[in-house]
Order: sequence, then structure tokens, then C-alpha cells
Amino acid sequence: MVRFDPFREIEELQEQLFRSLQASRNDNRTFAPLVDVLEDAQGLHFAVYLPGVDPQKVDVQAENNTLTIKAERPFEKPENATQYRLEGTYGTFIRSFTIPNTYDLSKVSANFKHGVLYLDIPKAEAAQPRKIEVRVNA
Repeated sequence: MVRFDPFREIEELQEQLFRSLQASRNDNRTFAPLVDVLEDAQGLHFAVYLPGVDPQKVDVQAENNTLTIKAERPFEKPENATQYRLEGTYGTFIRSFTIPNTYDLSKVSANFKHGVLYLDIPKAEAAQPRKIEVRVNA
């Protein structure tokens, strides 16, 4: 069983932040979106924060035990406009997660609402608790 390692996530985020700070503002930058992950009896629940992203530019893929979320928010400068300040996050958003086998990646559901992508990953049938019948041999 693969366990969730929060320290690995923090290290990946720090590396991505360091790389994005080194890039110039004109480069097509890559960002790690903020994510909330919760678990309950039904499975895993993700909330991926993608403010200003068009839902048509969101791509979610599940392969082997990896869930990958990609999105893009391009900067569209109006013609003849002078740019004084850009504080918004523009570029590519990408985040990957290793999902344990106890969850069924073939049944992921995704909903996008108000700039937040909600993903639900149910527990696998084999991971569900079940009652085992005890037979009596006479």
C-alpha cells in the first residue's frame, strides 16, 4: 500500500516555486495549484483551486496510480494597452498525485464550479468492508 507523504508534496511545491521564481515574467510559467484533499468512508475528495481558468482548458488524466490535473490560463493583453502591473497567475497549472490501489481511478468524477475543480475518487470494491460468512462443518 502506498501511503500519502505530505513532506514529499511540500518538497515538490518548493521546487516548483523556486523554478518559477527563476523564470522571467515573459516565459510560459508552470504553477502548482492549491489543493485540498479530504478522505471519508466513500473515498478521496479533491478541491483544486484554478481561479480565472476556463473549464474547457482543464485536463484531468488518470494513468496507472497517478492522477494528473493540468489547466491553462493564458494572458491576453488587449491591443494598444499599456501593461503596468500583472499580479494574476497566468500560464500552465499542473499537479500530480500518486493514488493508492485502495481507490478506483476508473471511477473518478469531476465537477468545475466557481474556479474550483472538485474530484471524487471512490474506494475500490476490494477495499470496501464486507461480511464474511462463517460456515460450520458438521
